[in-house]
Amino acid sequence: MIATMLILSGLAHAGEPTEAKPVEPTANQEALYAALKPRDGAPDCESLRVHSDDLATDLLWLVDNATQPPWVGVRAAQCVIKHHHTAQAERIKSWMTSPDKRGLAILAMGLLDELPKELRVELSAAALAGPLAEDAKKYIAVP
Repeated sequence: MIATMLILSGLAHAGEPTEAKPVEPTANQEALYAALKPRDGAPDCESLRVHSDDLATDLLWLVDNATQPPWVGVRAAQCVIKHHHTAQAERIKSWMTSPDKRGLAILAMGLLDELPKELRVELSAAALAGPLAEDAKKYIAVP
């Protein structure tokens, strides 16, 4: 079961006690995890559709829960950014403005050129105005 490789839900912030319960993946999430897990030869995002009826939701589950190997969550996030950016714009924007999602924000910043102009402008503005502005200035052209 891949649950042992997944982050536990309900983890408290450092120093806070918690009674964490394992996050149990669905069969679709397990299939996506297995598809994204190989170090080399990752499938393209479109080919992942065979593993899920709600691909964006299942990919976001992996972003939030898959910790090992680390590229599973990164690949899932790339697919969300590249192929589900319209439906998941608010989630992507939340990454751009959340210090605890810095890695996802930097990933999204690096993929801005692949997004529609209106969304690219919205995400850029959010990143440049938020707590990750210093990172954003490295990836986003500031007039």
